[in-house]
This record gives sequence, C-alpha cells and structure tokens, in this order.
Amino acid sequence: MRPYHLPVLIVLLAAGCVDGNETKSFTENLAIQDRATGPVINEILFDPLQESGDNIPDQPDFVEIYNPGISAIDLTGWSIADRPSPATGKANRYYFAPKGGSNMLGPGQYGVIAPESNGMVAGSRLTSYFSYLQSTPDARIFLVKSYKVFSLNNEGDCVRLLDSKGSVADSANYTPNWHNPANKSTKHLSIEKFHPLLPSDSPLNWTSSSDTQYGATPGKSNSVYTPPSRSEEVFRLSPNPFSPNGDFREDVLKITVSLPAGSYQLSVSVYDPTGNKVRTLASGTPAGPATALTWDGRNDSGQPLPTGTYRVTMNAAGYSGARFSGAESVMLAR
Repeated sequence: MRPYHLPVLIVLLAAGCVDGNETKSFTENLAIQDRATGPVINEILFDPLQESGDNIPDQPDFVEIYNPGISAIDLTGWSIADRPSPATGKANRYYFAPKGGSNMLGPGQYGVIAPESNGMVAGSRLTSYFSYLQSTPDARIFLVKSYKVFSLNNEGDCVRLLDSKGSVADSANYTPNWHNPANKSTKHLSIEKFHPLLPSDSPLNWTSSSDTQYGATPGKSNSVYTPPSRSEEVFRLSPNPFSPNGDFREDVLKITVSLPAGSYQLSVSVYDPTGNKVRTLASGTPAGPATALTWDGRNDSGQPLPTGTYRVTMNAAGYSGARFSGAESVMLAR
C-alpha cells in the first residue's frame, strides 16, 4: 500500500464569543497525499437496500475508486478483493476490467465497481437505482459479470484494490463503526471519505453518506467532501431579515452549519422573542462537515409566526469529542 498514513490536522480559531463555549469559526488543513497518482478507494456500500416487494429498484453493493492523477490509468487486469478467510487464507477476488474492454480511468474520474449477473450496464441495478449515473461524464462503470453481490461483510471487512500484478494499490479495513453513530439505521447508506486523498485505512477519514435521495454518491463527488484547506464560519444565517410572505423573494431563511471533517449529532432550534422554543429544525440529526437547513417562518404546528426578532441556536456534538455551538438573531418581517 502507498504511504497514505497521514493524520488529519484541525486548528480551531475563536473569532468571537456569545458565551464561553461558542466557537465562531475554524481553520482546517487536511493532511492529504497530494502526490498520489494511482487510483484510491473513495466510497463503499456494503449493506445495500435489497427488499423484494417494495417497488424500489434494489441497490447493488459497490466500491468506488478515484483517479487523482493527471494521466489516464489503464485498469486492465485490476481487481478488488475482500479479507482472506482465517481458515483457508483465500479471499474473494473480483476482476472488474477484463481484457478487450474500455478500461481507462481518466484524471479526476470515478470508477464504480459493482456486481451484475449479466454484466450489462443498461438495465443494471446500479444504473436503475442511481439513475443519474449513465449521464455523469466523470463516472466510469465497471460491472463484475456473473455475480449478484460482493461478499463484503456487514460486520466489517477489508476492501483491497489490486493492480494487474496483484499488488495492493489501496485498502480500507472498514467496520460498521465507520458510519455516523447518529444514524438509527445505516442500511442503504454508503461510507464516504471526506477527501479522496486522505488515508483509506483510517476511520477518522470516513463517515456515512449524507445524500438524502440515494444514500450514496457513486460516480460523483462525495456528499461529505471537504476541501483540503478552508476557513469557515461555523454558523451562518441569510438573508437577515427575511420575509416569508409568498412573494418568492427572501421567503426562507437559509441556515448553514460548517464543521471540521467528522461525524456529528446536530440540533438546531428557533426561539421566539419571549424565549419559547417555536421550531425544531434538527434534533440529534446525523451531520457531516456541511449542513444546509431552511426555515419558512412557521412553528412546529405549521402556523405562520408573527413579525419579530427570533433566536436560532445550533449545537453539534462530534464523536471525536469536539463540540460546537452558535446562536444568532434574525428578523422575521411580514
């Protein structure tokens, strides 16, 4: 495996305080392997949604790889494999780029590797469930013929990306704990890296997909993608004031929460001028580095609230022990 064993570096900078616990902004630098030229593992779905009779196309399990280099890579003869059996020492190995196919993975392209009994892209479970895939220019699809599923254990396994010589190009020794623990169920959710060039074998660099439509993002940038370097305000409201009067101008308040790369439980609430909680926008909600919420000026019962100054509060608890909070006033004008 290439030397990806680099830590994530986070520096928190207090830019002002409402109380002693509030951090207004942070600066983060991810220790990425910026000289990597070979493909890396970027996303894994090991517990797909496959239920008969639900009238929903079955998800396939898949492994997504990414080419971070500046040159195309010929993947002919490459494969993925799981953890060798303790009893036999043998592993299941899946060759996804046989000779005679179009096996080039261009710079900045994602390769999605999935099992499919007949090996046909059209009508496959992958493209039926992830309907955007065939029209995504940065996605290459590699189907492993004659398999309906990969043997990736839900209790934990090791995904290894092997080159044409059988050497390990990258690997991820995942467990279910790599998911965000705030998720009540992780079935149908992939695990995604915050940045493709973070070490694939560290649980600190992965979390649950936050994609609400598909539960995963094969063939495109991860839903939890985090730039290598950034300076962010933790909590932002706009526009302020806002006017939910139905004229399609500044009708909703946009609430943006930015956090260092990690897994969080997020709570966001709205309080009226007398201090009573009138709206809960998030309560123990799974969150990653970036969350966007909206408030339509209504209470939890759906009733419009009167003109006034409201207080929006945010609390995020990270599973690494980090905690963030924020509170901002906003004017609701009708």
